[in-house]
Amino acid sequence: MRLQKYLAHAGLASRRKSEELIKEGKVKVNNKVIDQMGFEVDPQKDKIYFEGKLLKIDNEMVYIILNKPMGVVTTASDEKGRVNVCDLIDTDKRIYPVGRLDIDTTGLVILTNDGSLANVLMHPKHKIGKTYIVTVEGRPNGKQLNKLREGLNIRDLKTQKADVKILKNFDKDSIIKITIYEGQNHQIKRMFSYIGHKVKKLKRISMGEISLEGLEIGNYRYLNKEEIKYLRGLK
Repeated sequence: MRLQKYLAHAGLASRRKSEELIKEGKVKVNNKVIDQMGFEVDPQKDKIYFEGKLLKIDNEMVYIILNKPMGVVTTASDEKGRVNVCDLIDTDKRIYPVGRLDIDTTGLVILTNDGSLANVLMHPKHKIGKTYIVTVEGRPNGKQLNKLREGLNIRDLKTQKADVKILKNFDKDSIIKITIYEGQNHQIKRMFSYIGHKVKKLKRISMGEISLEGLEIGNYRYLNKEEIKYLRGLK
């Protein structure tokens, strides 16, 4: 098994994030620092450490959804000492968030120790829709919104076709529902900025068939059997 896959299955982080931790020299195999990709480990014989702590694969998978409040960072830890999403979950399992929401964005975050699932949910090729409710300045017209529906290709921002629907227009702002199929940094904000409408408020309400419905802000719950079956079917 490749080292980054072991780290993901041990619940340390997603496979992509695990690769970053390896490159940073934070992982040891049998007390030897490994900083190269592709290193093979034997889960039965090798001892793998992260920052001096022995990691073991937990075969009991955990799947949780959280309605993230504003001001909470979407990481498993924070070097600045800010409250992170894992601080809001009462569990003895080593879990981490799937993807990220900006600190000023609220809504659905999935937390798990299933590294392979995290990769499926975040990789654009699987086309898992992520739906947001967005409040923007002004009133975007059809021509502007069609640019989002057709997909953008601007400098370092390339997006797939988005599903976009105006929910309500006001004098000075608008509420819009949008579904995207990737998860680039600040993507929604950058998309609306490109068409000339600054995002004032942003909330993620679903990922695929997993919805926030009925979950109050700041609260979390474990996924039910049907939701877990759906997620595992994505792999």
